[in-house]
Amino acid sequence: MEKMQKPVLSKGWTGERKPRACIIGLGLIGGSWAGALTGKGWSVSAVECDGESLEAAKSREWILEGWPSLPENLDVDLIILATPITLLAGTVTEIRGRIPAGSLITDVGSIKREICQATENLESVYFIGGHPMAGSEQRGFRYSSPDLFNGYPYVLTPHQDCPQELVNQFSSLVQSLGARVIFREYEEHDHEVALVSHVPHLLSLALALAASEGFPEGKPLELAGRSFREITRLVDSSPEMWREILLRNASAILYSLDIWEEKLKEIRGVIEHSNGEEIIRVFERAQGARGRVLNRR
Repeated sequence: MEKMQKPVLSKGWTGERKPRACIIGLGLIGGSWAGALTGKGWSVSAVECDGESLEAAKSREWILEGWPSLPENLDVDLIILATPITLLAGTVTEIRGRIPAGSLITDVGSIKREICQATENLESVYFIGGHPMAGSEQRGFRYSSPDLFNGYPYVLTPHQDCPQELVNQFSSLVQSLGARVIFREYEEHDHEVALVSHVPHLLSLALALAASEGFPEGKPLELAGRSFREITRLVDSSPEMWREILLRNASAILYSLDIWEEKLKEIRGVIEHSNGEEIIRVFERAQGARGRVLNRR
């Protein structure tokens, strides 16, 4: 028997009706997506076990309705999975039979390998992996903002069987939020994000621990000013969330730590040799790298 051909797009993507979305998880990222989509004219609903977050989203008029658990049917065109990464694959399994054929599922997780592999055979619906590089150490719906993604990269990892028209439409939607869309294969994403997102959290941890435990009674902390506070703000991130990220992307993170340690050795060597000119050149190289990031915003 021949495999039934997939519908190209659900009604919201074809323009036959006002597009509808359901956000699963109203934390910082999910809440921000809810506000952003509502601002773009979408009809938005949400699934969130925390009643206060649901009521807050309704109060802001970012969602029309919400539920503490998945309803039997979700007549929507877009599902945004904004749950912890440990729940992503299981949530996909739960929603597969509850949404229309031709609709799109995306996620916002910081690791792409597991969820992309878990969504390879969805049959009647489509998947585009997503990762907004706009997170914060702040947690919860109360910190969400429709402008959260503005000016930051947003990585997309579409499956090969996702219609190009749908990839284009979703990419345009993300760009309309002010984000800069970047396409990557999921393995590329996990290796690159380890260096520019995961390792910085470890450096923040290491600095905080060094200042508090590297000297008797943590005396350096008495002198800590703005630079220390800015660098170590990441330690306020969720330990439970970062436990999963560090363990699930361990090989890429360890490789990135090797790169960082090599650079630290290089800088240490310059200092040990009292090479003032080379110190200037190291700063100039680093400033050039940071400038390339800032110029893209």
